[in-house]
Amino acid sequence: MRSDFRRARGLDGLRALAVACVVVYHVHASWLPGGFLGVDLFFVISGYLITSLLAADHWRSGRIRLGAFWKRRALRLLPLLWLVLAVTACAATLTGGEAHRGLRGAVAAALTYRSNWWQLSQHDMYFTQFDGLALPVLQHLWSLSVEEQFYLGWPLLLWVLMSVLRRQRRQTACALALAAASFVAMAVLYEPGSDPSRVYYGTDTHGGGLLLGAAVALTLPLSRAGTLRRARYVRAIDALGAAGLAGLALGAVLVSGTGAFLYRGGLAGVCLAAAALTLAACSPGRMGRALGWAPLVWLGRRSYGIYLWHWPVHACLAAGSATGRIVELVLPVGLAAASYRLVEEPLLRLGWRGWAEAVSAHARSLAVRQPRVALGIALACAAVLGTAYVGVSRAPSGGGGLTAQIAAGQRAVAVRHDAVRRVAGGSEITAVGDSVMLASAGELERRFPGIDVDAVVGRQMSSAPEVLAALEASGQLRRAVVVGLGTNGDFGDAAIERILRIAGPGRTVIFVNVHVRRSWASHVNATLTAGVRRHRGVALADWDAAISRFPDRLWGDGTHPRPSGARLYAEVIARALRGAIS
Repeated sequence: MRSDFRRARGLDGLRALAVACVVVYHVHASWLPGGFLGVDLFFVISGYLITSLLAADHWRSGRIRLGAFWKRRALRLLPLLWLVLAVTACAATLTGGEAHRGLRGAVAAALTYRSNWWQLSQHDMYFTQFDGLALPVLQHLWSLSVEEQFYLGWPLLLWVLMSVLRRQRRQTACALALAAASFVAMAVLYEPGSDPSRVYYGTDTHGGGLLLGAAVALTLPLSRAGTLRRARYVRAIDALGAAGLAGLALGAVLVSGTGAFLYRGGLAGVCLAAAALTLAACSPGRMGRALGWAPLVWLGRRSYGIYLWHWPVHACLAAGSATGRIVELVLPVGLAAASYRLVEEPLLRLGWRGWAEAVSAHARSLAVRQPRVALGIALACAAVLGTAYVGVSRAPSGGGGLTAQIAAGQRAVAVRHDAVRRVAGGSEITAVGDSVMLASAGELERRFPGIDVDAVVGRQMSSAPEVLAALEASGQLRRAVVVGLGTNGDFGDAAIERILRIAGPGRTVIFVNVHVRRSWASHVNATLTAGVRRHRGVALADWDAAISRFPDRLWGDGTHPRPSGARLYAEVIARALRGAIS
């Protein structure tokens, strides 16, 4: 019992580290740019723990009791999820605007654990929305959906593996092969320079950590890791855990969610580090004892609630001040502590029926002793549930104003101008950009009739040379080239030089700088300014300076232009073109 207790405390401490990284990243990404990797630490822990329990069941009885397993998972996950959905739906309804729009689909997806695929269908981009006002209030549930889909499918597959492959080594090898297949699928499907949401949200491409944790559990399950007695084995696992912790710390500080490194092997390395640290957390060595520190254990046991509460708090508050960010860090912990005491812990201890009876008895007692308080609580609960129901049922479907504006831009750029027309100079312009240019596509067409706009949501500067080279090879690259990229990630001088080599000396090139509340914005703009100064026939469209004077012309994310801002975007480019040609 003593080793079991220590083992559980180590895992709880590890969960605390994972959720702390995720929350800090979401509240202020520049503090911890790779903090999102805490989700992958959660994945590895979950795969390891679940497989250890399922395998122990099979080793003990020769079968896996799927009904009992899924019942325990439902008891652990569903009640708090329902509570968070109700409160979040109520808050989003009262907030209104973009937070309310699309709420019905988001809640339905959350209730059926398909949020990751639903968000892909809605073009929600995980790495480009953290600084906006209109954040999807349930976006964080994508990871719970990946886990729940794993919980549904993996026990069945594990039962088949353990029934067909009698040797433990073969079972482990099969789990490792599945994990490798997921990491390879991520690397193959990832397209450099484009939005990585497909490979980040996909269960098939982001399930490698869960499967790797499962493979480790088949090699050294929870029951054996916690009862190791040979000192050399414990020391070896401690050393692996220390290396894993160092690797995860480096990843949290250095890894970018928009870079190719993460998707082409980096995430596999992160998950290996997480697997080593998970083993160390379960063992009776120094690492397990350190992770069993009481404050970490307290946070870790409430990590599920902290994760569920933190994103709706962040999305609804969207605080920009230091005080606001502190509130966003502290408030989810308070909500999680309350929900743990009132919902999670009693349910796990008493079960569905026992918890319902306890709540009913407490309500009757309160109604007798303090009827006004009881009435107030009942009315508050009814108001929250009623507002949530009305808000969800009446939530506007589809995207909001920004989404509709970008969709209109996508329809506009889909029309190719096959014939070269000289109309107000537009037929002489090729424009390559991202979602900011997409939101301005209609105004660009009005300002430069015949302009060829090639803009894609989530595009980065690294993809521009390939796009321009293809246009040049097909004879479609026009005399003036406008490049509006950098909103979604940093780049260096080499990208500018490649673009200018492709354009050649006979073309005018205009670079549009960026206005985005991201850590790389200042470096992007400095790189563009220096690049323009080094070359003749190249000009800078200073979108950042122009829109900074009129912040009300931007949508709530502080990045994408409203229709009035789109007109300014087109005018800034027109001024730069006039200056470059004159």
